[in-house]
Amino acid sequence: MAINRYFNNFPGKNRFNNEHRLMEDVIVESIEIMGQQVYYIPRESFDNGDMILGEYSKSKFDRAYSMEAYVANVEGFEGDGDFFSKFGLEIRDTSNFVVSRRGFVRGLPTSLRERPQEGDLIYVPLMHRLFEIKFIEKKLMFYSLGNREPYIYEMRCELFRFSEDEIATGVTEIDEIAQDNSYTYRMNLNLQGIGNYIDGEIVYKSSDGTWANNIAYATVKEWYKANGTMFVYDITGDFTANTTDGNLLYGNSSHAIRNVLSYADEKNDYVSFDIFDNKGLDTGADLILDLSETNPFGNP
Repeated sequence: MAINRYFNNFPGKNRFNNEHRLMEDVIVESIEIMGQQVYYIPRESFDNGDMILGEYSKSKFDRAYSMEAYVANVEGFEGDGDFFSKFGLEIRDTSNFVVSRRGFVRGLPTSLRERPQEGDLIYVPLMHRLFEIKFIEKKLMFYSLGNREPYIYEMRCELFRFSEDEIATGVTEIDEIAQDNSYTYRMNLNLQGIGNYIDGEIVYKSSDGTWANNIAYATVKEWYKANGTMFVYDITGDFTANTTDGNLLYGNSSHAIRNVLSYADEKNDYVSFDIFDNKGLDTGADLILDLSETNPFGNP
C-alpha cells in the first residue's frame, strides 16, 4: 500500500516543507537558549598534509567567526584525561559541540566552508581553551521527518596541541594562546642604542640594514630596556649568522637599532603557563631524584 499522499515528508532533494522548517526553528532556538558563544577558526593549509600522521607541516589560522554552539558533554570532559606517557604528562580532554546547519551557514561564508571541517579549531571563551575538530557527525538525527539535509552537526573535538602554528585571528584572547605557547629565543642587546623596540613588532637582521635584504626576522614578545633583554618568537632565519654591519638588530616599526651581544644557544621554552606542565614537573623532579646511571633510583 502506498504512503499517505497528504503528508509529504519526502520532498525533492534540498527542499524543505513546513514540518522541516518548524523542526529546524525549534533546534536553532534551543541551541541559542542552552548553548554558548564560540569562535569557529578555519585552518588554511599550505601543503597537502601528512596522510600517515594526519597532520599539516605548514598551516595558519587567520580568521575567527562567532557562532552559537551547544556543549553536548554534561558531566565534564571525555577522552583519556590526564595521564603520564613516555613523553611526560599528557592531557587528552575531548568534548562534543553541536551547531545547527542554519547557524553555521549564517556564521561562515559558504565560499569558505559549506559545513564544519576536520582540522579546524573551536575556541570556547568560557573555558579559555582551543579544541581541534577530529570528526563531524552529519547524520545525528538520521533523516528525521524525511529531511535529507542535516539539521545539526556534531563536532567531536580534542584539546588542541599547539605546534608552532601561525595564529593571527584578530581576536586578542585567541592570539595570546599562540604567543604564550610559542618557543621563545632570548637575545641580550647593548644598553646603548637608537630608539626603543615595541612589543609585538617585527625585528630583523640584515646585511645592509634594509628589510628587503633581511636574513632573519621574528616578533618581539617582551623587551626589557633596563637590562637589554629581548624575547622573540615566530622566528624565521638564523639570527646567529654574521652580517657585514655586525650584529645590529633593527626594529621594523620603531626603527630602533641596537647591537646584539649574545644569543641563547638554542630555542628555549619560556612559557610561564605550560598547558601540559612538563617543564615544571621536570624541574621539580630534578630536585628530588637523581636518575643518572650511577644512581637510577635517586636519593629520597
